[in-house]
Formats: sequence, structure tokens, C-alpha cells
Amino acid sequence: MNKLIKSSIYGALIITLLYLVLFYPLILIHKFDWYDLLLVSLSISPGIFIMIFIYNLDSEDQEPLWLLSLCFIFGAINLHLDVDILEFVFGFINLNNIFLQVGGEALTVAITEEMLKFIVVILIIYPNKAFDEPFDGIVYSVFVGMGFATAENLTFVLQGNTSVALFRMLSAIPAHFVFAVIMGYYLGLAKSKRKKESLYISLSIIVPITLHSVYDYFLYLDFVPGLWVGGILTLILSLFFAKKAIIEHLESSPYKK
Repeated sequence: MNKLIKSSIYGALIITLLYLVLFYPLILIHKFDWYDLLLVSLSISPGIFIMIFIYNLDSEDQEPLWLLSLCFIFGAINLHLDVDILEFVFGFINLNNIFLQVGGEALTVAITEEMLKFIVVILIIYPNKAFDEPFDGIVYSVFVGMGFATAENLTFVLQGNTSVALFRMLSAIPAHFVFAVIMGYYLGLAKSKRKKESLYISLSIIVPITLHSVYDYFLYLDFVPGLWVGGILTLILSLFFAKKAIIEHLESSPYKK
């Protein structure tokens, strides 16, 4: 495991440096400065690390890189759709009770983001013949989730500062990761257990939406001191769920020697 983590860190550093090389011309034309490049590296490196780590975990039958790249791209494109949808829907959420108002916003964000990720996986990946073992559901869902999370992270961090980057590195990115793992876990079950396919497909969207909305709800209540702890606890519980899901699907791989 230590070797896997080290190789994932090295891979994330190399890919991040390649991205920075591409961003460097923006410094030359005075659109960016060195501080912006630091923010870019803090924005993209966590998602890249997670993708490399999950890809390397799937050592028995690794997925085609072109298909994983499509997942990442569509996940990133989803951010644009997400912003448009939320701007439209938020106009209809106008409740007098502040706690209900925040709850409505948290649920709307969770439904929109998780549904957009789910649509990519269920329409493009799920029918594909490359999806041939339970763990594949986790791999593809994570790449879609990291595409979205990385694009979202860049948007927030470039409008903020290093504290925003570090906070999101420790909260938002892990949250998107665990929600994607849980979605992929149930899709993997659906693919391998056809008799309960409809049930597991339903759970693959219901459970991430539920966890995501609870997580966001506590964080959105930042005007009430201490309630943010509920969001952290939700994330920790989700991490335990995600860890168990990864181990279970790795153990059940038909390609395991």
C-alpha cells in the first residue's frame, strides 16, 4: 500500500507540473502570476492523486485510459450545466424559515450534482463492455466525480486564496470522492447482481444524494457556531463506508488471482 501511495503521489506531481507548464504562457502575457500557478497546483493535484490511486488499485484488469479520460472530461463539463441549473432552481427556493431555506439549497445542490454524475456513468459507462467487474463502477464514478470536483475547485480557488484551496483539499475533494465511490459501489452491485439491478441502481443515486445533502446542510449553516462538525462527521462516516466498499469490490473481482 505504501508503494501504491508513493507512486500515486509521484504521478500526481508529474501531471500537475505538466498542467503548470501549459498555464505558464499566461504569466508571460500577464494574465496570471506565480501565485495563481500555486493556486492552480493546489486545485488540481488532489483530484489527480485520487484518480491515479484508484486506477492503480484496479491492478487485475485496468480500464482503458481513453474511456477514463472521457469520464473526467464529461465530469468537468457537468460543472457548467450544474451552475446553470442551480441558478434557475434557486430562484424558486424562497422560504421564510432560514433552516428550511438552507435545507432546500443543500438538497438542490446534492440532487443536481449527483444526478449529473450519475447520468454520465449510467448512460455512457454502464452499458460499455469495459465495465466487466464490480470495482469498475467505483473507478469510472470516481473519474467522473474528480472531473467535476477539479473543475469546481479551480473555479472556487482562483476566486479565493490558499486558505480556500487548503480547506477544499481537506473537505470538498474527499467529499466528492467518497460520494463517487458509494455511487460506483452500488452500480458495481447492479452490474454483477442482475436480479436486484433496479434496486442497486436506485441506491446508487439515492445514497450519495442523501449523504451529500446532509454534508452540505451542516456546512451551509456556518452562521450557527459548531454545526459544521455535523458535516465533518458525515464525511468521516462516508469515508468508512467508501473504504469498506472499495475493499469488498476488490476482493470480489473475477480477475483476482
